[in-house]
Amino acid sequence: MLEVGINTNNECGKDIKQILTNIKNAGFNNVMVAYKVGKAEETLKIARELGLNIPFVHLSISNNFWAKGKENEMFIANLKEQIALTKQYNIPIAVLHATHGRAEQLALPPSEFGLNCIWEIVNFAKKNNVKLALENLDQPSFKHFKYVMDNISDNNLGFCYDAGHHQLYLPHIDLLKKYGDRILAIHLHDNLMDWMYGYDWTRDLHMLPFDGKINYKNIIKKLSATNYQNVLMLELHKDNCGEPRLYDNITDIEFLKEAKKRVETLAEMMEGLRMDKIRKDSKLKY
Repeated sequence: MLEVGINTNNECGKDIKQILTNIKNAGFNNVMVAYKVGKAEETLKIARELGLNIPFVHLSISNNFWAKGKENEMFIANLKEQIALTKQYNIPIAVLHATHGRAEQLALPPSEFGLNCIWEIVNFAKKNNVKLALENLDQPSFKHFKYVMDNISDNNLGFCYDAGHHQLYLPHIDLLKKYGDRILAIHLHDNLMDWMYGYDWTRDLHMLPFDGKINYKNIIKKLSATNYQNVLMLELHKDNCGEPRLYDNITDIEFLKEAKKRVETLAEMMEGLRMDKIRKDSKLKY
């Protein structure tokens, strides 16, 4: 069966050591480390000491790819430091955002300058044997995501498919049909699919799968048709970004154990669909 995992910034503990210990005690073997300023290497060390596998990390996020100046230069330098750290710990993939922020904080429009900055990061990552996976975000920033994906055709830049963002912001666009052949990483979470332009980020709830309105049967059906073989990675926040607050009255361990059950259900669904296809193809062949 496909491996499953969960993000480190899930709020299930008072500090990163407790969060990682809780993840391990809940039965997870894989984590996605979300890099934080001054915390990244500490998190990687603790995860490895606990015997946790890190199939991919999540780099820092900013709008500073698109604006010239000191903040852009500092952001590029910071990403390079994080990619070098990723290489040091032999982690093969890093998730990247093209933008960051609410709709009213939208980055500058896509531009050749910003594209060249991302090319610089792609080439630096390639030299360090780290692949980058660009994540689909909200509707206002989709033009940045599409601009980068359509203009950087390089094996070192792939796709991080975020199912929650897709169904909340862009359900009318078949992202897996368009970019599924470039998929390197996955984020799985749920929400109420109730975003409209002008709403803020609190609609992006990052709930447990099956607690919202996303049709995960359809999501897994489309994912099973791709060549994705990496970890099915949850990206959850126990302390929800907005309403409803479903997890205030359960413990961190209870939340994590339930998360593992949910994502294992998704893995079983995906494995079952792939086996069905193999059996069907075998019958057609003979």
